[in-house]
Amino acid sequence: MSQPIVIDKFGGSVLRRPEDIAAAVEVVVEQRRAGLQPVVVVSAFEGVTDTILSAATVLLPDGGLSLREPRQAADSPLARETDRALATGEALSAALFALGLQARGIPARSFSGAEAGIRTAAAHLGAEVRRVYSRPLRLALAGDLVPVVAGFQGIGSHGELTTLGRGGTDLSAVVLAVALRADRCELFKDTGGVMEADPHLVPAARFLPAVDALQLELLAELGSEVVHPVAVRRARRGKLRLVVRALDAAQPMTEVRPNLWRSGRDAGPMMLAVDRKERIARISLVGPAERMPEILPLPASGEGSFDEGGLRVVWAEVPIAQAARAAQGVHAALMAPASVEADEGT
Repeated sequence: MSQPIVIDKFGGSVLRRPEDIAAAVEVVVEQRRAGLQPVVVVSAFEGVTDTILSAATVLLPDGGLSLREPRQAADSPLARETDRALATGEALSAALFALGLQARGIPARSFSGAEAGIRTAAAHLGAEVRRVYSRPLRLALAGDLVPVVAGFQGIGSHGELTTLGRGGTDLSAVVLAVALRADRCELFKDTGGVMEADPHLVPAARFLPAVDALQLELLAELGSEVVHPVAVRRARRGKLRLVVRALDAAQPMTEVRPNLWRSGRDAGPMMLAVDRKERIARISLVGPAERMPEILPLPASGEGSFDEGGLRVVWAEVPIAQAARAAQGVHAALMAPASVEADEGT
């Protein structure tokens, strides 16, 4: 029986500097001891991508290119060179991580996104992943190597290096996990598991041991930056087991499951996202439809709701200066333990 494959994605919030690689390497060492076959996918070190974009901004006459803008044309020379510059951040992390594994006596090899088989559309700064050829990584695993893949990048149908957009390393990890039929994909974050809301805005937010995959996907589309929305969608459609956790195994972790809300009233928590644009913040509450309010308890300039897959999204817009207070108010009124207990007692 073949050993289970696990994909480990280490983001920039975990890899703040080269010294942080040592702690991440120990996770891989323990997985090997447990009889697993790890495949590592890494982001650039914290701040490196922004530094590269800032350098491009200085050089380009139009102020640079944004990872949040729509995809750039395949024949854009500015976007092509920006992609090639951006990809160096992940390439550096991958090579250093492979060195760290080798220093611990574990055979490892770094791969670019193209070498790992990630094929994308012919576009830059946000290319869509079209296909993954898993053979290169399967051969590495068969040779007892730990592949270390540079995330956030692939190769387009035009033969050029492409990048996947902001947060694209999550997507790299998920598409590789689906292609390799991995047992699970673990996304390592500095905050550990998924919380009810952004703790920077809502200090009382709690960790959730399990989250519905569609719920997390909707939350990401509505402004939460915990996991890339397309990565969650690909994981959900590929029936991939997704785990969000910290390097420290003692910290809370979250398993992302499909159709969790159907398994019972208590299994489907409400979650809060805040999307801030210019002067307006949109506060969105996502949860099982039967538990959700008609409107949020906020003095809003605009509000609405919609249903999808048994879940309901209720949103309200407030001035951006009031975002934190509004989010805390919604949490206290609808999501705090006292509110849940009162609701269950009715």
